[in-house]
Amino acid sequence: MNQLTTQKPLAAVQADKAVVNSLMRTAGLQVEERLSTDFDFQGYIITSHVGEDQLVEAHKALSATMLPAEDNEIAKALLKLRALTSHRNEGADIDIILEAYVEKLKEYPRDAVLESLGKMSDQSKWFPAWSEIKDDVEFRCQHRMQMLAAIERKRDEQGRRAILREVQQRSA
Repeated sequence: MNQLTTQKPLAAVQADKAVVNSLMRTAGLQVEERLSTDFDFQGYIITSHVGEDQLVEAHKALSATMLPAEDNEIAKALLKLRALTSHRNEGADIDIILEAYVEKLKEYPRDAVLESLGKMSDQSKWFPAWSEIKDDVEFRCQHRMQMLAAIERKRDEQGRRAILREVQQRSA
């Protein structure tokens, strides 16, 4: 389970789902998707009992698919986006803007960030606000982020159950 399968030609959203599906098959996780009343994706729930070692390994494998882009890759993509879109300021604060955006974008997977920044100039005439970039990047990696959260919830839940069993055994 050290390598989850991803395919290069897929767009980030398709690759995102493919990584989660690969993880479910490889780790033997039984998972339910949580959907809103409008059928919007909200997350995952792991329904099967999985050992702590399997959860740790699944978390490690999934985290490996979420490595951030290098600072210079993000800065280059941001500069290209800025060159292709209109903006209010004529560059007086470009260094501060780049530094802030790079810092925030390092919290997300490389593929989602670079694809999002690469496509934003086709979606808007204006240089996007941070919230617009954040929403687009998170959409492109939402399945991995939500599966990671589901794994962490499952580990916490199983940890609490183990503590309760131990307390019950000691008090009996």
